[in-house]
Amino acid sequence: MRAISRPIFVGLSLSFFVFGCSQTPTDAVVVGEVLIDNAPLTKGTVRFIPTDGKLRPADAQIVDGKFESRVSPGECRVEISAPKVTGKRKMYDTPDSPEVDEISELLPARFNTQSTLTMTVRPGRQEKRFDVQIK
Repeated sequence: MRAISRPIFVGLSLSFFVFGCSQTPTDAVVVGEVLIDNAPLTKGTVRFIPTDGKLRPADAQIVDGKFESRVSPGECRVEISAPKVTGKRKMYDTPDSPEVDEISELLPARFNTQSTLTMTVRPGRQEKRFDVQIK
């Protein structure tokens, strides 16, 4: 097998690095908190969806009201989701079927699937507080 010459190898390596890094810029970190009716959201997810449609969304788990996420800079639509267990149901329609949790969304659609929340994400580290009122 013939070896690749050093200049070609270096050129190929650099092109993979440059193109790989330029497609998903993640030079912004958003840290913050989510409050529901002035109390920290115990558990949930916050999602940052770039409005230009060119970059991937970024998700962060919310734990005791706090979150941190690497997000691509730019305008984002923000969705907040807080699933809660509302009961149990059978996984299958058979007598010996295992039970699974029934889960519903704690927050109204205006904060997740139909969200109008937005944020301009700037390069670097920034803080954001989402104070959601549902009552």
